[in-house]
Amino acid sequence: MGRISTSPLGAAALLAAAWFAASLAVNLPPFADALLGAFHLGFSLEVGAVLAVLALVQARFRRVPRAVIHALAALLVLLVAVRLGDFLARSVVDRPLNLFLDVSLLPATMDVARTLLGPLRAWGAVAALIVALVALHVLFAFGLSRLAGFFAQPVPRRAMMGLGAGALLVFAGQKAFLEGLPGWRPVGASASLAISQQVEGVSVALARRAVFREKLAEDSADGIADSALFRALDGRDVLLIFVESYGVTALDAPAYERVVAPALVGLGEAAREAGLAMRSGRMVAASAGGQSWLNHASVSSGRFIDDQTLYALFLAEDPRTLVDDFARAGYRTVQSMPAITMPWPEGQLLGYDATYEAKDMGYAGPHFYWGIVPDQFALDHLARAELDGGARPPVFAVAGLISSHAPWLPVPEVVPWDALGDGEIYRRWTDDAPAPREVWRDPDAVRVQYARSIAHSLDAVAAFVAERVDPGTIVIVMGDHQPAPLITGEDASRAVPVHVLAPDAALLEPLEALGFAAGIAPPPAPALGDVALPRIDALRPALLRGWQAGGEGAEHAAAPVNAP
Repeated sequence: MGRISTSPLGAAALLAAAWFAASLAVNLPPFADALLGAFHLGFSLEVGAVLAVLALVQARFRRVPRAVIHALAALLVLLVAVRLGDFLARSVVDRPLNLFLDVSLLPATMDVARTLLGPLRAWGAVAALIVALVALHVLFAFGLSRLAGFFAQPVPRRAMMGLGAGALLVFAGQKAFLEGLPGWRPVGASASLAISQQVEGVSVALARRAVFREKLAEDSADGIADSALFRALDGRDVLLIFVESYGVTALDAPAYERVVAPALVGLGEAAREAGLAMRSGRMVAASAGGQSWLNHASVSSGRFIDDQTLYALFLAEDPRTLVDDFARAGYRTVQSMPAITMPWPEGQLLGYDATYEAKDMGYAGPHFYWGIVPDQFALDHLARAELDGGARPPVFAVAGLISSHAPWLPVPEVVPWDALGDGEIYRRWTDDAPAPREVWRDPDAVRVQYARSIAHSLDAVAAFVAERVDPGTIVIVMGDHQPAPLITGEDASRAVPVHVLAPDAALLEPLEALGFAAGIAPPPAPALGDVALPRIDALRPALLRGWQAGGEGAEHAAAPVNAP
């Protein structure tokens, strides 16, 4: 290419083809359904800038050093990598990529990949990704090297000047006359926008961190004496049960509702037969698709902790939480976390009197793909360890169930409590279960498994309420977050169902201010969407004020999703 003479039209056509081909990689859209769509098919200004720099260096120095070629190739690969990361973030956790926050999530992401694919395939996928990026760098470097030789001729340089000027004029016209309007844009700069958003994300995260730290000086329990804390409960046990991936989509989408609704009705019947009154509502979670710990912390602290930097600050600053509130009221505080299988020093920072991890539960049955300890077994352990027996202080227990975690298989059945043994009974569901990679080839099959797993978790909670919990116990059952967009679809609500069961209907009155309705079914989604719903951090202030001695209700407790 370097010394082949060409006409101006031929040079322009060749350069436009190279520009467009590289743009297909750099313009990778954030959603799968946008591939090869209007957002994807266009000329990237960033690629044009790289080609212009190449032409200028060639014209100025009569050669382009290899270091410059590799630097330009690396820049293009960086743009592609950021776009790929954004695509994956939106697909998995339903939000844009934030490199400042998301680097710390790589170990957890790898855990999920190992679960879905198996260790060899997971590491193979990582290796394949690295090889693909290296290969892309080599391809870009080769192409740029050839174009550098092409730019040794004046005609291609003038053609590049004309193409660049034309692209800038088109881009300026788009900004002037088409800004805000839908439709295809022949020239775009979305890749550099993605980079600038990452830079902006750092400053935003640091600013939010500073505001969060300032607000730690204030607390929902301020002004409530220890002697008044939860006096309205008369020493009743309180159980807070998080159901993994239980979002409002499980009740709103007809395909899921057909499977999940009967299980929810069963939970309501179990509560009614136990003499428990019920109120249910919708609350906006701090995350979607994962990061359950953000939602656990948000509920416990009464603060909206929706990113990893705020969570780290929460652990470091040790603000007052529901754990402290109940401890000051004379409760024994425990957490049951069957998903924890590796060292978890953060768990000791949360202030519980006792923490039960998977290794503490006596489970010797088969491993499920993500949650080693099935929900019913974990609930049985909690009952045996803390709730059964004679004289004891009242218990506040938080249980993070895990059977409804992706990959949502195998799905067991609820069995008689005395048949659980050491967990070997679960082999009847694991021995012949398909591997996740087989099921996950078919998105519809994955969705079926999701609904079945949520129904099973609710069935396990219903059996627990009916047969293992004292009728005087207050039980809060809530989702931790919505599942991934594969299940919910794009732009889904971030709300989760919350069900509060209590032996005295008066104890449920504080929930009225949060929009909760009587019964086991949450009210329909509001017409305005999530902006009209309270956030999950509103639950603690509502309970603190409503359950104190001479409770004042929760008139100031509701925190809408758009509150500062």
